[in-house]
Amino acid sequence: MRSKRKSKRLVDVFITHLAIADLVFLLTLPLWAVSTALDYHWLFGGGLCKISSYIVAVNMHSSIFFLTCMSIDRYVAIVMSVEYGYLRTRKYAIITSLVIWTVSLALGLPTLLFRNMVDYQEKWICSEINTPSRNSFTLATRFIAFVLPLCIITVCYSSVAIKLHKHFDKMKKEERKKRKSIKIGFWIITLFVVAWLPYNVFKTMDVLIQSSSIQASCDTQEAVRKGTIVFTCLAFLNSCVNPIVYLVFDPYFRTSFFELLPCQAVRRFKFGSSTSQPESSRDMQRSQRRNSSLGKEKEMLTLVKISS
Repeated sequence: MRSKRKSKRLVDVFITHLAIADLVFLLTLPLWAVSTALDYHWLFGGGLCKISSYIVAVNMHSSIFFLTCMSIDRYVAIVMSVEYGYLRTRKYAIITSLVIWTVSLALGLPTLLFRNMVDYQEKWICSEINTPSRNSFTLATRFIAFVLPLCIITVCYSSVAIKLHKHFDKMKKEERKKRKSIKIGFWIITLFVVAWLPYNVFKTMDVLIQSSSIQASCDTQEAVRKGTIVFTCLAFLNSCVNPIVYLVFDPYFRTSFFELLPCQAVRRFKFGSSTSQPESSRDMQRSQRRNSSLGKEKEMLTLVKISS
């Protein structure tokens, strides 16, 4: 039944788009895995080099923007619900998602332009061409698509955490459920920072070295290059972890996921314990109703006897 009706949770709009971004990115992952196994030799031509790199860039930008919107949505829902609660509609969420996709696709265009096949140590690698305009744009996007959103996310979730901590004892059952969504958001943001912060730091250092803005020894340049490669793999891993986080921490997402599985045995295993309890509670309610009806009949018979 749950899979047949639309979700009423506004945050699911952003979760769905985030999942789409991660899924499209994962389709390119085998190409990067093969290239890494061959010591970064690219076998798939210049076209796939550009397209795969463009998808990675769009995924990175859209992910942080959708996570930012999720944090703003939680902030408005819990801290500013009285003043700006009217903005939390599905229409606004869909429009915001379309804007995010447009901005992300635009921010990824320089990657599409500057990425190409480069001859390096007698092998072809998929790399960006080093130009002053490319370096300037890379530094600008690091601020627009990482530093600024990260500050917004930190402020929003810190405000939400303070609000919930102050009013925890006075919360109703519905409000306590919001803590679960905050916990999910906390893990998503934590994993995102762990995955993408080192990558952005090393990528910024690499750009500054390539543009001669800072002087670095050969050993430092090699360490930055290797660190960028390692933390790029860690950043890629983030897109694989997000669905697992939702599956573990979000009961709504977990229930919907298992209901979509074609294997009935898995679904019965998952929902057996949850369905048995409601059935037993319904049986108890039926027995209570029968007992109460029998009690009323006995009272009526007693009154009839007394009156006669």
